Amino acid sequence: MYVVFLGESGNTGVSLGDPNQPHHVHTGLVFHESQMMSVSGEFNALCRRHFGSSLGEPGTPRELRPADVYQGSGPFSSWKPDRRGDLIQDCLSILIRREAPLLTAYVNKQEFADVKERGESPDSLWSDPSAITIDRFLLALNMFVDEMNMSSLNSDQLMESAWPVADFTMVVARDDGSVAPGSITQFLQTDEGQDTTAVINNLSFVGPEHSVGIQLSNMCAYFTRRWLQDPSRPHPYFEALRDGKVVQVIYPVQF
Repeated sequence: MYVVFLGESGNTGVSLGDPNQPHHVHTGLVFHESQMMSVSGEFNALCRRHFGSSLGEPGTPRELRPADVYQGSGPFSSWKPDRRGDLIQDCLSILIRREAPLLTAYVNKQEFADVKERGESPDSLWSDPSAITIDRFLLALNMFVDEMNMSSLNSDQLMESAWPVADFTMVVARDDGSVAPGSITQFLQTDEGQDTTAVINNLSFVGPEHSVGIQLSNMCAYFTRRWLQDPSRPHPYFEALRDGKVVQVIYPVQF
């Protein structure tokens, strides 16, 4: 089984005009279940190296929030930039060494607000930026998972009317995020989702402090959003993910 850990950045709720966060971003980090023990072990080891103890223990944060680490706020207010940079690089190196696939969908919130105001498109019926973005994300994930399963089939299997599923995929989201519990069910009822075979139709929810995958995916979402805001500037952390073959799909919501 594959596990897809959802991250997000740019969630401003019903406020769509924040110039500092013009995009809503959902990311999904894809791991095979066989990788999770080593990923968690490596993450916990780097946390003990940087903090002196594991996350959640006295004197350490419960989770790594990317904005705090990058900007030096909250529990990182006393950390110098080089020290914070080393922590970020160590986290991203977990993904780069494994070439863990990262899928991204995003929406420009001002464009979404304009569509909502005009009311001329079916997309105006979406309740918020997260809802339409996660729908597009699930479309991209479905295509990606189909390609992974197809790569393991022989020529005879490819000729069959229904392809066997080698590995199913479970999507895990943070329990305090913007992803609605019925998102996958709603997607499966659309024309684009009705042929979905390998994605399990129930979301799993977990607190980010209990999920290494979600914390790493949130970090990817944060640096992807910063890159989207001004791609002409250097973005070494996003560029490291891209050059390290982690970034696989960037799917914009188009109106």
